Amino acid sequence: MSISQLAQHFISNSPDFYGDLSIDDIDEKHNKIVNNAYLEFGGANNSWDNFRNWAGQGDGLAPMNFSTEVLQRQGFIKNLAKYIYTKTVKYRSEVFFLQTLRDDFEVLKKIGALTLLKDNPISQTPGSGNYCEIHGYQLNQRWARYIYLLRRISESGMLKEDGVWVDIGPFYGGLQGLSRKYYPKSKMVLVDFHHQLCRSYIYLATLYPNNHHILPYEISKYSNFEDLPENSFVYLPVSYFDQVKKNKCVNLLSNFFSLGEMRRSHFEGYMHSPLAQCALKQYFVNRFVSAPFFEKTYDSDVTFLDYVSSNRKLSYFDIFPMHHYQIIKRKVLGTDGYRNVSSSYFEVVLDQHSR
Repeated sequence: MSISQLAQHFISNSPDFYGDLSIDDIDEKHNKIVNNAYLEFGGANNSWDNFRNWAGQGDGLAPMNFSTEVLQRQGFIKNLAKYIYTKTVKYRSEVFFLQTLRDDFEVLKKIGALTLLKDNPISQTPGSGNYCEIHGYQLNQRWARYIYLLRRISESGMLKEDGVWVDIGPFYGGLQGLSRKYYPKSKMVLVDFHHQLCRSYIYLATLYPNNHHILPYEISKYSNFEDLPENSFVYLPVSYFDQVKKNKCVNLLSNFFSLGEMRRSHFEGYMHSPLAQCALKQYFVNRFVSAPFFEKTYDSDVTFLDYVSSNRKLSYFDIFPMHHYQIIKRKVLGTDGYRNVSSSYFEVVLDQHSR
């Protein structure tokens, strides 16, 4: 099926596709993203070709790439104008950002992830967007992050070969698409808003058309994850989470970045669920403080202390190194300037205590 056909297939098999705006207490950021996504879906000129980028969300930043491939995809005139703009008006930001990607590359090298990076070029993935080359390796900010996370998951044995992995907020499914290659029998449950699950379905069904793709209308058949077939992807809308929250057979529960953006009621709905409490391993990357008093970045009061509990053993804890040195131009306390984010990010793996 074409990208457009895949999108329509997902929507027609998602009874509550346009119901996410009725979810109570959505934080300000995600409420705006969902609103904008629905406006895009309903637009007369709606195109699914750029399904990895949408209002308020992007596939991953990269310095300007004036390659033949980019010229063919975006057109010569448009790309030339963008190239001139970034190399003049945005030159300083471009220099800072390229250095950040070089730092990310060195982190990947340090943890032994360059083979993964080499074996999974961005240009060969569905809907590939901007990227640059560093020492012959293709990467952008998001792809570098996915390679890092996959390396950590594989080297530490977080996911069993045929295990159940629940990921809250998978974006367009990029990490799952990478991981399936190395865990072909696993069962991957993607929890997100309908519009983002639709993008994940486009991406993953294009990569793995012969896998089991369990769409929202089928969730009731598989509310017990022990019934999931091997090599399955489950597209679980956030509004359906209550139907599966009592599962006790999850090997890995993960979230990268978005739990710390949620209001406390939704955060606790996930973290206090039997599914989360019984997961063998939890793997999180989030901000130490969601909304520091001097810059309340997100509509949340969640901090690192909310992720740890007495029934979990701390298996790994450190600063998340990817994009750690990024400096961007933004307004803080009424002034514009180049500065880091208001709160850095932690990386933590939590295990069940042995019984």
